[in-house]
Amino acid sequence: MLAIQIAPFVDFLRTRLELTEEELPEPGEWADAGNTIGMLSLRMGLLSVEQIDHILELQEQEGNTRRFGELAEFLGLLTHGQVSRLLAIQSLNRELELGERLVLNGRIDVAELVGHLKDFVNSGGCGVS
Repeated sequence: MLAIQIAPFVDFLRTRLELTEEELPEPGEWADAGNTIGMLSLRMGLLSVEQIDHILELQEQEGNTRRFGELAEFLGLLTHGQVSRLLAIQSLNRELELGERLVLNGRIDVAELVGHLKDFVNSGGCGVS
């Protein structure tokens, strides 16, 4: 579920660094690898590999008509709040990847990225204050 529109932190960085659309680093083929709700829930200790496999099997049996988090919630393996927070983490991971690419390209360093993220959060740009 890669967003077509520019995400808030990406837009914030683009404005801050005065980047044109063409200067934004392109995500690679594997840009979202490991950023699925299943993998995030495994890394956070919320689901086991077996539970993830069960959800994926059920998802396939149903013709992929329901999302992973929806099925995990339906099965009682995750709460609605957990799914919502995992989706927020997933979105943040996607947005931070642009910053990582800017660091790799030598456009900014890690300290600058962290400073921009702090400014973004403090400005209320992510809905947290």
